[in-house]
Amino acid sequence: MKVFFPILLFISLTGAAKTDSSSVKSNLVFEYAAYRGKITQIFPTFPQRDAALIQELNISFQTRGKQQWHQSYHFPQVGVAFLFGYLGNNEVFGHNVGLVPNLTFNSTRSTKWGTQLNAGMGFAWFDKPFDPITNPENNLIGSSITNMSFVKLNLWAKLSPTLTLKGGVAAIHCSNGHYTLPNLGINLPSVSLGLKYYPSLKKTLYRRDTLVLPSNKVLFTAMLGLGRHEFGSSTKPTGGPKYMIYQGAFYFSKRFRYVSNVHAGMFLNYYSGYYDYTVNHEVFPKHRQLKAMVATAFLGHEFMIGRVGLVAQAGINVYNPFFKEFKKIEQAKASFELFSKTYIVNKLGIQYYFSDPTQTTQRRLFAGIFIKANFGQADFAEVAAGYTF
Repeated sequence: MKVFFPILLFISLTGAAKTDSSSVKSNLVFEYAAYRGKITQIFPTFPQRDAALIQELNISFQTRGKQQWHQSYHFPQVGVAFLFGYLGNNEVFGHNVGLVPNLTFNSTRSTKWGTQLNAGMGFAWFDKPFDPITNPENNLIGSSITNMSFVKLNLWAKLSPTLTLKGGVAAIHCSNGHYTLPNLGINLPSVSLGLKYYPSLKKTLYRRDTLVLPSNKVLFTAMLGLGRHEFGSSTKPTGGPKYMIYQGAFYFSKRFRYVSNVHAGMFLNYYSGYYDYTVNHEVFPKHRQLKAMVATAFLGHEFMIGRVGLVAQAGINVYNPFFKEFKKIEQAKASFELFSKTYIVNKLGIQYYFSDPTQTTQRRLFAGIFIKANFGQADFAEVAAGYTF
């Protein structure tokens, strides 16, 4: 599931720009950067670590405006980054290798210097994940393959017509979406320095059309999803079974401008792990299947990139009886964190539309992959399909 996420993103982005292939060779961009930082401690029991070092090669191409979304986002660069990292403790964390599709947005106020925002989402492979016998100290990464996401802000300055110096700050995150425990995840704030090389960039005009805005009618979407996770907290119990989560959702959406789509609706999740727990521990003598459900009201925003939608949603659990009862059984003390995880939901993902959403205003089929969290703590990874009426 986690491997298909970056593959879908990369195919979608490069596919959307495929019609611009005549200028790809003259618009290739090669970037090298090194990132230095220290993994943030987010749990009382945390492995010792030194400063981490991540090296990156990003290969991208400069869009020219052939697609409308190129123009809407002011001609970003579309690329894929290859990363190799030392994480500060070889014995516990080992090394990781990342493959991350990404977008780069450059300021255009000056041809000599400017700013650059780079964001991506893909996956990483770790050579030393948690193992109860050989590596019990690694409570950050419980599986060999995880999601890898980053956001970076750089300043750049031209050294020559083909070479640019860049440096800035970055935030790198790795998590398996609670699929395998433990899963505290890696949060790596860092500083960076690198070079950007344009081997044969030609000076041709960017295409600028009068954009045709899509219909801003209110549309209705129904969606079904399927997730899987280990039941427990971020660090325990380990080695348990994987439980399925079944989701149904509906929401209303409305387009604002070319790149913005706003959502409002409801999720209904059924946790098979919750039901299993109520049976084994004799919690809730009646209506156990109903008690294993969670209902969430949410608002969301979708950045539209051709047929791709980058989705961010936040919601409030209006029905969540099991979680509150479970925390009582586990004797968890009341706190802001516990309250937040009981009621506040976050969700990030990517959707791919099988027809152009700017041309077809109704009856759109799409598929997506998402990571759902409770106030920032990963809950499960999910695949889903939906239909817009």
